Amino acid sequence: MKKLYVILTQTGTIPAKLIKLFTKAPYNHTSITTDVELIEIWSFCRKHKITPLPVGFVNETEIGVFNMFNSVPCEIYSFDVTEEQYEKYEKMIDHFRAESKMYSYNVLGLFGIVFGIPVHRKNRFICSQFVAHILQECEIASFYKDLCLVIPDDFRHLDNATLVYQGDMKNAKVDKDVATATAKEESITV
Repeated sequence: MKKLYVILTQTGTIPAKLIKLFTKAPYNHTSITTDVELIEIWSFCRKHKITPLPVGFVNETEIGVFNMFNSVPCEIYSFDVTEEQYEKYEKMIDHFRAESKMYSYNVLGLFGIVFGIPVHRKNRFICSQFVAHILQECEIASFYKDLCLVIPDDFRHLDNATLVYQGDMKNAKVDKDVATATAKEESITV
């Protein structure tokens, strides 16, 4: 059985603080990966470390998003996936990477979340909508609401999500060889 990981983080950016103000949730950003080394972490966010714009589909580790702050609280959840689901995930990520220029951030979608109104825009995603889209298309998880209204906190409550790490993103570790999860500040192993 393969694994897929959803990473929830709370960064210190002004947009992040505003999102947290409205959601009242501990985390404001969502990313996804199958990489236990946490080198390829995919999401919709800033494309450059030093400026909040432009925003789009990126490998967050590559641009150094998590190294911008002294501390980035996070939780990492694992999902058991079949070979078929894993292959579908890989194809979807390959598509987003190859066609990244045609995708951008759904800024209006943020306002939709605040007011509870889904804002669908072709080829535009916010981070949580993107991760929810991947999970739903790969038949890994389904959501009780429109994907445009999914927030990072919703991933914490999925029945098939297993918490495998809680702590600072800079110390994040995922151990793929251990079958049980144990929590501590530096890592939780699976």
